Amino acid sequence: MTAKHSSSPWVWVSLLLLLGMFAAFVIFLDQKLVKGNESPAAETARQSGDKPRIDFYSVLPGRTVDIPISEQDQQAIENPSINNAVAENIILQVGSFQSATEADSLKAQLAFLGLEADIKSAVVNDGTWYRVMLGPFAANSELSRTINRLIENDIDYMQRSAKP
Repeated sequence: MTAKHSSSPWVWVSLLLLLGMFAAFVIFLDQKLVKGNESPAAETARQSGDKPRIDFYSVLPGRTVDIPISEQDQQAIENPSINNAVAENIILQVGSFQSATEADSLKAQLAFLGLEADIKSAVVNDGTWYRVMLGPFAANSELSRTINRLIENDIDYMQRSAKP
């Protein structure tokens, strides 16, 4: 015969009592930590009902940060035409295909990278080639970003002049 184990109701009552005491202890510690981390100003603001005031506008104008700038960058900042002069005559050829669908595929891949490409057709030795081109660029910084994005994605390119 198997013996039937019955548990006393006192076991359940004491278990629930211990669980309740543990929950009360956790809440007590949480309140103690929250009160211990508050600053006196926050406590007085909480008691008075006012929100804490942060005065950015008087603090931030007095702060300055000196950033070293190279002479070339300083000249480009002072004279923006330096930045535009070089890049406006440069285009990047990223592919040349005999099939228009392959050129469209590369153009779509470049679009996913955030680059706007053009496809230009050219007749070479009685055959039509489709060249995928990027540019001309508005600034050297835009050209550099585009070249970096091509390098990061393992896409070969050839730098060409926009003027024939």
